[in-house]
Amino acid sequence: MIEKIKAAFASHYFEGALLILFGIIMVLFPSRSIHTIGIITGAILLALGAVLAVSYVTQFRQRHTLELFAGLMCIALGVEFVFRTSSLAPAMHAVLSITLIYSGILLFLQAYSLRNERGPLFIITLVFAAAAVVFAILMLINDDDSPVFLTVKGISMIVEGIASLFVIKALHIKD
Repeated sequence: MIEKIKAAFASHYFEGALLILFGIIMVLFPSRSIHTIGIITGAILLALGAVLAVSYVTQFRQRHTLELFAGLMCIALGVEFVFRTSSLAPAMHAVLSITLIYSGILLFLQAYSLRNERGPLFIITLVFAAAAVVFAILMLINDDDSPVFLTVKGISMIVEGIASLFVIKALHIKD
């Protein structure tokens, strides 16, 4: 059960769904979006930390102290994000940007695996990957909190989340 929960947190589907959720929050509530996303992120970190800590305690033969340390760090960061989100707003901009860069890199890797086919999926994946990385770098450079900028960030996150889910789904169908 614990392994299934850990796998769910590591899933590309989970990442795509989070990008879409965070994007929708940014579009609908730009002035409160960073605070709301911080609380959601904190709750996810708390849950992940608890899962890692429980996994460490229950896995007698396959214990890794690093797993316990990571679980405790996730819990500590989760508490910070839930209760001190306003002071962590600049960090949230960086986290969201890094998440989009990571997603873009995954899409670049998917495009690389499709390079021999040169079909529409390859082109779509490559375009979304380039757009995600470029926009994420722009987000990292400019951490403006204006509602217009946050709405644009939200739209890009929704598109990136849909692209991630589309590419993953298309690759599973292809296999």
